[in-house]
Formats: sequence, structure tokens, C-alpha cells
Amino acid sequence: MIWKKANPLLIVLPLILSSLGLVTLLSTSPELAKDQAVFFLIGCLLYFLVVSTDYRVWRHFSSPVFFGSIILLLIVFVAGKTIFGSTRWLQIGGFSIQPSEFVKVSLVLFLSDILAKNKLSIKIFVYIFIAFALVFIQPDLGTSVVLLVAVTGILWIGGLNKVYFLAAAALFGIFSSPAWNFLKPYQKERILVFLNPRLDTLGAGYNVIQSTIAVGSGGMWGKGFGQGTQSHLQFLPVYWTDFIFAAFAEEWGFVGSVAIIATYIALLLALLYSSIKIKDSFSALLTTGVFLVFFSQFAVNVGMNLGMLPVTGIPLPLVSYGGSSFLVSMILLGLVQSVWINRSN
Repeated sequence: MIWKKANPLLIVLPLILSSLGLVTLLSTSPELAKDQAVFFLIGCLLYFLVVSTDYRVWRHFSSPVFFGSIILLLIVFVAGKTIFGSTRWLQIGGFSIQPSEFVKVSLVLFLSDILAKNKLSIKIFVYIFIAFALVFIQPDLGTSVVLLVAVTGILWIGGLNKVYFLAAAALFGIFSSPAWNFLKPYQKERILVFLNPRLDTLGAGYNVIQSTIAVGSGGMWGKGFGQGTQSHLQFLPVYWTDFIFAAFAEEWGFVGSVAIIATYIALLLALLYSSIKIKDSFSALLTTGVFLVFFSQFAVNVGMNLGMLPVTGIPLPLVSYGGSSFLVSMILLGLVQSVWINRSN
């Protein structure tokens, strides 16, 4: 049976993090907790399906999946649903899906396959740029950062000549000023407020200030389940997604915060260990890409909750409310588990 070869850490740790997310939602948003429980069940089924299928099958469909995700991004601009000023969602029946989340899977698969086949070309860079640009202009700065980190890391591990990275850094320096003008006003405000949160305490700086208050008010042991005033009294914004870490920290304190961070670090180390132990090129690139996706999301989300990074609107994987985010996380973990199980075949 394939599950005898499974890496138990890639089963237990996601379950722990998912449970912590459900507990936090049950405390702060019981109605959303019910929805998230459904996403959890669907995510587990997807995980089982991906793991039960040899990862080489998914590799075979990497190109059509990638171009399919680009088509979905294009459809968003025609028939997308706008929430909080961003058009990122497609309404399908009674459900909303976020295509930019699924680009994380398709792009990691596609680029890993291309590099493993030594077929990297200008055309491929154009395709990747199109996907990145479509996500960026939704606007979805958080997912754009995740994609940029993943692509850069995969290209670095994949052996791309380091001269290209130096050239990219130089171009970034040259075009950083014009790029600033492409940012939305609220995105510019978030960066300025990151440098000085007191610049606009009731506007752009409000989120960061309330988040740090929530984290700090938790003290050593926290206020307890259902006792988080910042979230329950609606002071903490979007406490069910972007700022769920602050909501968790307020109720479970420093000890709880250390516990959830330690669990994440353990998961990241398990992903990193998998990428090191796997020998074939595609599998190593794929697992590295998944590690970078989780690492960047975790670092950015916790960083912005603690006021250490600008607010970019990015969920905490496996913990934050959201079907698309949770399902994509389970698919990515399922791919790594499939690679691990079939590594010696």
C-alpha cells in the first residue's frame, strides 16, 4: 500500500495547522468555521487523490494546466467578482474560486517540467510574465510576491546562469521608480505606513496598529477561547483571513504563537528535507517550488501581522479562511507526498 511509504510529517503537521485554523474561526466567526470545515473535507479528498496518483501523471498535464490557469485569469477580467476593490474571484454557482491561487500549482508544475527538460526559452519567460502580470493587475500583490519568490527560487536551483539574476536585479533598480507609479494608491499607502504606522492611524495604518495591539494584548497565555476583544468587537480587520494570526495570538498568547510558528517551521523543514533527499531533477524542482510557496506565504503573513512587513493581503496557508487557498495548499502538499512515496520507483 502506497501510504506505508508516506512521510507522516506531511500528514500530521497540515492536520494540526488546519485544526488550529478551524478552532480560531470557531471562536471568532462560527458561521465561517462551518464553511471552512467543508473546505477541509474537500481538501482532504483532493490530497488523497493527488497522493494516490503518481506525480508523473500530473507532470504530463503540466502545460495544459498552466495555460488553462491563464485562461481563467483572463476570464476574471471579463466576469470576475470584485471584493475590497480587487477583481480576483469567479462566481460558479454558489461558490467563488480564486484563479490566482491555482496559478501557484500550475506555475510550479510547468516551470519545473520545462527546466527538467532543458527547454527554457524566451517564449517560456513570456508565458510566465503573462501569468504574473495578470495576477499583479487584479490587483493581487500578495500572490504576485509568492509567485515571484517561487519562480526565482526554481530558476536558481534549476541552474539558470547567475548573470541573468544580476541583470534582473539591475533592471529592478532602474525601473523601480516607474513601477511605483503602477501601484494602486492603497498599495502605496501600505508601504508608506509600513515605514511609519502612525502616518495614518485611522486609514492605511489602522490594520497594522490593530494587529499589533491584538498580538500584544494576548500576553503570555492569551485571553482564552472566544475572549479576543480585538476580533470580537470588530477592531481587528479581516481577522478570518489576512489577520487570523493576530486573532489567534490574542486568544492563545505568546505560548500559542510560538506553538503555531514552530509547527510551520517543522512543516517547512519537512518540505525542504524532501527536496534535498529527492534525486531526479523535476521532483527536486517541484518540491523546492512548493517549499518556497509555503515559506513566502508564511513569512509575509506573519511578518505583516507583527508589523514587520507591509500589508499585502495574503492568507496564512491552511489556517486562514478561504476555499481556494486551502485547496491549493492541500494539492501542493499532496504533490510533495506523491513525490516522496514514488521517489525510489
